[in-house]
Amino acid sequence: MHDALEAAQAACDRAPKASDAWWLLGRISRHTGMPAASDEAFRRASQLDARFAWPHRVSAERFRRLIDEATAALGPDARRRLEPTTIRVQPLPTVDQVRSGVDPDALTFRERAAHDLLVLFQVNHENRSASEEALRALVNRSLSRS
Repeated sequence: MHDALEAAQAACDRAPKASDAWWLLGRISRHTGMPAASDEAFRRASQLDARFAWPHRVSAERFRRLIDEATAALGPDARRRLEPTTIRVQPLPTVDQVRSGVDPDALTFRERAAHDLLVLFQVNHENRSASEEALRALVNRSLSRS
């Protein structure tokens, strides 16, 4: 991750108007535990290109309530599929999860080994949502597809 952070920062330094580079720097900075730098990079990306909306951040408690609301709103078939599943929230995929093949930008991770576990990655949902409504819709899609 450190090498990726250096490369993304170098890309921003070489091309300060490259919104994609700033967006990448925002994602990598978040993964390396630098949320203020991450938000600044996301801000720069959104100022340079309207395709990149500023991520909508919520508390862990609010994110859990969005999951609970989405679960309650699922249709009977989807709710039945999720019934035996434990739903857990993580901010981001761990280093070990990434090393085992989980995409660092994944929205969810499903583990069916000893028990049925569905992990929702809060920060990755927020990074793709410019508003509470967009975040709610993305959480709904993540649960209905799982």
